[in-house]
Amino acid sequence: MALVFGGVGLAINNFTDPDAYSFYPVETVISGTEPVVDLTGRTETSVGMIDERTAVIVVIGQSLSVNEVPTVYVPTNTAIDQVNIQNGKLYKAKDPLLGINVSGGTVSDARGTWMLRMADKLIADGYYDRVILVPMAIGNTRVGQWADNSSAPYLFNRINTVALRVRDLGLPCTAIMWGQGESDTSAGTTQAAYASSLQVIINEFKRGFPGTPILVAKESYYYGATSSAVLAAQASVVDNVTVFAGENVDSIGSSGRYDNTHLNETGADQRATLAVAALVAALGI
Repeated sequence: MALVFGGVGLAINNFTDPDAYSFYPVETVISGTEPVVDLTGRTETSVGMIDERTAVIVVIGQSLSVNEVPTVYVPTNTAIDQVNIQNGKLYKAKDPLLGINVSGGTVSDARGTWMLRMADKLIADGYYDRVILVPMAIGNTRVGQWADNSSAPYLFNRINTVALRVRDLGLPCTAIMWGQGESDTSAGTTQAAYASSLQVIINEFKRGFPGTPILVAKESYYYGATSSAVLAAQASVVDNVTVFAGENVDSIGSSGRYDNTHLNETGADQRATLAVAALVAALGI
């Protein structure tokens, strides 16, 4: 899949950096969100050949989509890379993933993700030969923060910057996966407010990644409670044209969560399986 990144607006960031490549330090506003940036033991790699057998997947959301699984996951397949959104370079993917925070610990803790499991399954199941992950989630964030370009920590502006990172590497984008909602369950966000913010986010992704399918997960499970308002808002933006239903994360019960919210190894594997099925349905592969 080949895409043309268009629009002069892509080079314009609504924050203070004129070149649109800087990130506001989220950890100064939301504690515990310092990204993994240590490159010790990391292997930088080249983009190489990109064809229809290569998947480039952007993952955005909150703590379930950062380094939060208690142990690292070592993929069976080696053709899994990641974009480090902090420096715009490509690396062989390994847990903890670069550019996103570690939930429930420090940036030096060896914690894992469901994303590497998903990439492994996409290759093992024969859908792709290579997967490039673009993780950009941040723990403990609300949908309204991601839609806000005028208040710290200016998360909205990250969408533009990540689009520039992917564009500059010469990568197409296969899918964008939105997985967030726990903080809004806790905050009691209304359906209307959540849907309005999510539509702003979707529109910005459409601008930065034109033509790319966007998957919206069903995700609201917070310490055993779920939010009908959040789930209804997530369902309301699905049009099955450009926005599709993502994985049902709320279907993962307490046995798949180490604290009845965050995923343990079993839950991470369950989510990866659900995510593969959602991608297959959305992309028609």
